[in-house]
Amino acid sequence: MKKVLIEEMSWSEFKEAMAGNDLIIMPVGSLEAHGRHNPLGVDLLVAAYCAKLIGEKVGAPVAPVMPFGWAASLAGYPGTVSLDPELYRKVLFSYAESYIKHGAKRFLWINGHGGNVPILGNVAGDLYEKYGTISSFTEWWTTLKQLKEDWPCDDHGGHFETSVMMAVNPDIVDMAKARVAPTSFLSEGLAAGGYRGVSVTLPIPSHKRQAGQKVANRGREPWGANAELGKAMIQTYVDYCVGLAAELRKMKV
Repeated sequence: MKKVLIEEMSWSEFKEAMAGNDLIIMPVGSLEAHGRHNPLGVDLLVAAYCAKLIGEKVGAPVAPVMPFGWAASLAGYPGTVSLDPELYRKVLFSYAESYIKHGAKRFLWINGHGGNVPILGNVAGDLYEKYGTISSFTEWWTTLKQLKEDWPCDDHGGHFETSVMMAVNPDIVDMAKARVAPTSFLSEGLAAGGYRGVSVTLPIPSHKRQAGQKVANRGREPWGANAELGKAMIQTYVDYCVGLAAELRKMKV
């Protein structure tokens, strides 16, 4: 099998990989808290794992994962790294720009962290405006919950994300340390996620919120997480991204 990870290629092998190809798979993640049972690197590890599988299936080079993101809401937890959003935007733009100089015209960003979403949108627009390149970014949790109603997987260190992490590397998940994630209440009727069922955004770091006794929405509890579920979720997500990559290659640039 030909190499797909750019960090494992020589410069001549990368040049060969770009002959007749203009698509780069770009995984991006974050280093942040995901409960006591998960590693800090869940977002980067999952993104890198999925990106490699996608690259192998579509025959496109896979860039080294960007391990850091914008994680300001979790910055109070030890080990979390959060980059300034404007700095992060410039870093991602320069990262992609390096590949554009060597033939890349399309990017499929495999995003592992929710905080990166608005920045990736800006970067995609910046790249198109300057170079006319096509960029699409996707996240496993938003994709899967739209493909399968029984996978409401927009949790954080809960049942679904822990299952995915177990599929990637079960040896670094310690379920003995798992705890139920409570809903965070900011007032009697205002929870961290919203008011009266309507989403409300408040710039209060999660570690400073008052923890209530009510358990958060289904999926936030880590109990029952298992690698078999994680593997099925990853396979579904990878298959979707393979189809998306094929469509990106059809677009004129």
